[in-house]
Amino acid sequence: MSRTAARFQHLGFDTGTEAMLCYWVNAPKFGFHWHYHPELEITYVQKGRGIRMVGDNVSYFTEGDFVFLGSNLPHTWISDDDFNEQEDQMEVVVLQFPPQLFSDTWLSFAEMKQFRRLFQLSRRGISFSGEERKRAAEQLVEITTMEGFERYNAILALLHQLGGAKHMELLASQSYTPPLNDATELRLLKVCQFIHDHYTEVIRLEEIARLANMNPSAFCRFFRRSTGQSFMEYVTDLRIGKATNLLLSQGQMSISEIAYRSGFSSQTLFNRCFLKKKQMTPSQFRKLSLPR
Repeated sequence: MSRTAARFQHLGFDTGTEAMLCYWVNAPKFGFHWHYHPELEITYVQKGRGIRMVGDNVSYFTEGDFVFLGSNLPHTWISDDDFNEQEDQMEVVVLQFPPQLFSDTWLSFAEMKQFRRLFQLSRRGISFSGEERKRAAEQLVEITTMEGFERYNAILALLHQLGGAKHMELLASQSYTPPLNDATELRLLKVCQFIHDHYTEVIRLEEIARLANMNPSAFCRFFRRSTGQSFMEYVTDLRIGKATNLLLSQGQMSISEIAYRSGFSSQTLFNRCFLKKKQMTPSQFRKLSLPR
């Protein structure tokens, strides 16, 4: 699923400042903040859960989520409602650096093979897993305590390690092109924000089309052209993400209740959509997720 045009974010890398930023973000919740920036980014979620959107990919994230994002790739992390209700804090480490640090000439050397691979794949966003993710997360947390050249060297070592990782998933689809058109940005952002705020409710096509100041037919063409996916496919992915969270965190909740709380009009529809997305039924997913 592709996403609407995102808001440009200036991160303020200027001459005389640190070449690479690595810092903690502690917040009660992460709301919808669909944005992009030229800087490359690593985001590691030490505490929190919710929905992660990267390009045209929508996934449920939990503690340990470790993602590398390429330049100008739209993204947002949205903490889940039930996590927010616990009055707990999201705890996230973010690493950001401008692409100018790694020139084409520098990357062309044989020793930079791992970096070339990492940066090429990062155009789609990369989610890491397994022991490689665990080791990288520990290194990233340690980097937050470093300064100056020690930090710079440690970050280079981390990037080199990630470039050789075997357990990774590419997030955005091969054909995804970030829709960075300023002329449509505000309209699409308004629509996407409304969908995120109301996806567990009934959202009628006529209603969302009026929000965009279009008739339904024109809106459908506009949305698909801008995102590569239909309006209902977009909404369904959000609902599947919500249901995934409930299946993992609410062991006593029935499949039927999860379906309705996630915005599906019936359990039959939910089962069909979940099977298509996850290649297994909600019940099978829940069983596989149980501690062994």
